[in-house]
Amino acid sequence: MPIPTAAAPDQVSISHCLLDAAGVAISAQGAEQPYYAASTIKLHVMLAVLRAADRGDLNLDDAVTATRSFTGADATTFTLGGDHLDPTHPADGEQVSVRELLQRMIDRSSNEATDHLVELVGLEAVAEAIASLGLQETRVERLIGDASALATGATNETSAADLARTMRALVQQDGSAESTPAHVDLARSVLRAQRIPVIASALADGVDWGSKSGWVDGYRHDVAFVGDPDSNELRVLAVMTAGLAPEAADEKIASLVRELLPDVAA
Repeated sequence: MPIPTAAAPDQVSISHCLLDAAGVAISAQGAEQPYYAASTIKLHVMLAVLRAADRGDLNLDDAVTATRSFTGADATTFTLGGDHLDPTHPADGEQVSVRELLQRMIDRSSNEATDHLVELVGLEAVAEAIASLGLQETRVERLIGDASALATGATNETSAADLARTMRALVQQDGSAESTPAHVDLARSVLRAQRIPVIASALADGVDWGSKSGWVDGYRHDVAFVGDPDSNELRVLAVMTAGLAPEAADEKIASLVRELLPDVAA
């Protein structure tokens, strides 16, 4: 059974936001336009998980029991299945650390890991993390695959501007109590381990990067940090597309990389 998601778009749309190390927009077009977020919401989940760990509310080294079944908005259990399962995910009942769930959620975009982490911290904590960054167009209102929540109108949306701001917050050490060096380093590490890059595919060899992509039928997005996060050369690029085939979307994204980041493009 396919996982319920957003309706496919009926028109083509491409938006982007490029930030410098200080968070100033270098280039933006349609940056505040909301899109169905697909797996880019996993950045907001990671932010909530790391902040919970920074507060001591969650231990990343704790072991939890792996599962593919979760509680929907209607309080009944639903189980992920089909193409949306990661065949390498620990089997139901096996032990897995919270840290490994975080890694799997980002580097291979595991839906099982994502829903598990959301259940550990709660959708309210994800909303609080979003609000803490002042994001205007981001809503994470349901677990992946929760048909009962989708039926009520709950959705997961974000914008190119919000994605860029979230990525920058994850990889830059800002000195706040909720941004410890260890967890900033962890965020950078899992983003650098990305197995499904789009923006990075258009970068020259040797360029430092980390990213999170997302896609469902009709939508294809990516957001990446480019350059050393500790330097003034850091840039963050988010591109969101709707209404394009995957290959066409990837080419549009690559074209923007070459246009906006010519000094580091392949």
